[in-house]
Amino acid sequence: MNRLSVLAELFREGWRTRRALVLAYLGVTALDIAAVAGFALALRSFVHQALAHQYPGVVPSALGAAVCWSLSTAGVSARTNLVYLLAEATGLELNSRVLALVAGLEDLARLEQPEYADHVDLVRGGGDVIARSAWLTVEVLSALTRLAAVLVIMAFIAPPLLAVAAGLVPALWLSRRGQRHVRGALKRTAPDARLAEHLHHLLTEPAPGMEIRIAGAHETLRARAHGAWTALLTGQERAQWRAAGLSVTGWAVFAAGNTLALLLLVRSVGAGDLAPADVLVLLTLTTTLRTQAEGTMATLRQAADGVHLLESYCHLTRVGSGRPPGSSGPDVPPPTTLREGIVLRDLSFGYPGSGTPVLHEIDLVLPAGATVAVVGEHGAGKTSLVKLLCGLYEPTGGSILVDAVPLGRIPAPAWWAKITAGFQDHARFAFLAREAVGAGELSALDDRERITEALTAGGAREFVSALPAGLETQLGSEFGGVELSGGQWQRVALSRAGMRRAPLLCVLDEPTASLDARSEYELHRRQAHLARVTGARHGTVTLMVTHRFSTVRMADLIVVLSRGRIVEQGSHADLMAKNGSYASMYRMQEAGYREKGGR
Repeated sequence: MNRLSVLAELFREGWRTRRALVLAYLGVTALDIAAVAGFALALRSFVHQALAHQYPGVVPSALGAAVCWSLSTAGVSARTNLVYLLAEATGLELNSRVLALVAGLEDLARLEQPEYADHVDLVRGGGDVIARSAWLTVEVLSALTRLAAVLVIMAFIAPPLLAVAAGLVPALWLSRRGQRHVRGALKRTAPDARLAEHLHHLLTEPAPGMEIRIAGAHETLRARAHGAWTALLTGQERAQWRAAGLSVTGWAVFAAGNTLALLLLVRSVGAGDLAPADVLVLLTLTTTLRTQAEGTMATLRQAADGVHLLESYCHLTRVGSGRPPGSSGPDVPPPTTLREGIVLRDLSFGYPGSGTPVLHEIDLVLPAGATVAVVGEHGAGKTSLVKLLCGLYEPTGGSILVDAVPLGRIPAPAWWAKITAGFQDHARFAFLAREAVGAGELSALDDRERITEALTAGGAREFVSALPAGLETQLGSEFGGVELSGGQWQRVALSRAGMRRAPLLCVLDEPTASLDARSEYELHRRQAHLARVTGARHGTVTLMVTHRFSTVRMADLIVVLSRGRIVEQGSHADLMAKNGSYASMYRMQEAGYREKGGR
């Protein structure tokens, strides 16, 4: 989508949602253009008749000039308010579209790209600025029309005064060139703005604040934040100075044109070529021309403020949020029940910009109805494997088959609807407790019985029942609600993951990291029971990622990852009998628990 199509879309949106405002704006604009021309003509008539002692025509001319001047003055305020209202109305819709584009990304790899992040940061919450820029484009056109009307009248009275118009061209061109420097600076400093915002978040939020204070890092981070803000402001200030220099040069050229016009006017008066009425009108129009030119410049600057945001919005719309390039073939709906399972063939993956693969040539079969545990050291690629299975990233090599159908051919939203997941880095929904759990299946958001069952499965029923208003309790201290402990938030996330009753894939990626070993064991025992039930009914594959081996032995299949490769796979008994890396890690952890128990 290019700029013109976005502007046209914004105008259509304004016409659809605020038709009365659009009509009022166009009417006021047309009236203002007519008022500028009418004022000059009425003033000329007034002076001419007054000097000729034609008093019957003086009053109507004076009233006409006064009315036109009043309409023009009131029109400025009216147009400003109407543009604001139209920008607010259409900007709200634009902000919603930006959120839809970003939140609907089917491949999260784009969020890892700095260029994409820069565009998101620039556009975020700036819908009203973009919309205002669109309507100010119309304002610029109307301002140019008013300028043209003034110049036509001046040319009608004294053609040589068109020299003034020559001074407007470089003034407008240099002003536009200066705004390009400003827009370029905003793009160049976007990474500094993002860094400064990130550091501000670290220094002002309570969660990172604990670690920062203990480490004594607050002064270092504050200095880095100051440096980021300084780089940001320095880059933008330099561009503003260049823009100001170009603007001053343009106005100097315009002033020279004005001076030339006045000299020509004096010469014409001396030669008797102009009547006194024409002289007064021309002097008034020269002042009006300067005012109109200043207004046009100001409007251009305001419109330019939204141009860089408009360009970023165009980039986001061009990228879109649908299936990434490389996916081919017609869409295929996911199966209602898994018959064969999920197969990974020669699967490889690397994060954008890293240059180093995190998964190498993975060949793995996840049988329908099976519970599969993935273990390995930190950085082995366990979570990356989960992301690929969930369809959140595109593999850089190989394929994933769901009952022999390539995952890339299944629409991502349809596949997500067949997944349930609990993550270590889970979301903390500061909603009502009922909503924080029910968000796992929006169609059951008000199904209290189903939510209660999910709370039981997630081990959260007891503490949620003890909340002041039970399921209707507001969570999160930032909204005046109850703040939960880390373990309680994790149980809420696990309960949320238990809302879907017929998933094809259930992912548990270190979801109990904040729980003690006994609580984790009990939860995994309940999850294992649910996995057997859903596996028998729907062929659900349950994938567990954990670092505690006491829960791993419940799995039908254990996969050991090391440096992005599968080094072992099999049942607990088989892997212990092999006496390989799994057996070594299991015995090491078992010895650690024995040592703790003996203390």
